[in-house]
Amino acid sequence: MLIIIVLLITLSAFVFQQQEKGEKIRYHEIDITASSINLIKWDIKDTSNTAFVQEVIDAKGRTEELRFYDSAHRLTYTGSGFYGGPIIRYDYEENKITETFFSDENEIAHDFSTSEVPFRFIYHLNKSNQITHIETKYKLEFDWTNESLNETIKLLKLYKQYTPEEFDLKEVFGYGFASAKLNGVNPKLLK
Repeated sequence: MLIIIVLLITLSAFVFQQQEKGEKIRYHEIDITASSINLIKWDIKDTSNTAFVQEVIDAKGRTEELRFYDSAHRLTYTGSGFYGGPIIRYDYEENKITETFFSDENEIAHDFSTSEVPFRFIYHLNKSNQITHIETKYKLEFDWTNESLNETIKLLKLYKQYTPEEFDLKEVFGYGFASAKLNGVNPKLLK
């Protein structure tokens, strides 16, 4: 019971802090299965005993951050872990959206040596906000010994055949769970 009270106080303080910055917070109900997360309902008010996505919207009306919570209000991964993390943050530059996945507040999600999953997608946009191409970034960590370096080189040669172009992303991954997106627009990949 004490944990729930502390969690509610922490969540309330976070919401108040975000509102002071001119940001908005929205909650969307989700259903979590072993292999995916499905959006059930936009803009819910009550998150009690409900799995949900917390969306932070910046002062310019764009999705700034998504946090995925299970029904016990614990951060949880977006589906099977092939993409995403429990926290997704967005940075915006002219003609570019950077989507970065975090496993907790400050830890970038996905280590190549254990999951071979990207931790960041960079979506390059044209003037019509269509995606022209997607850059994929990986986090690679290994011990610096002769043996581990040789093993890493061998594995990288194996994975070289799997280029980022082989990803089947056709839009910004996390925007499927965000109502604000890029001012309400989910850019699509040009064919």
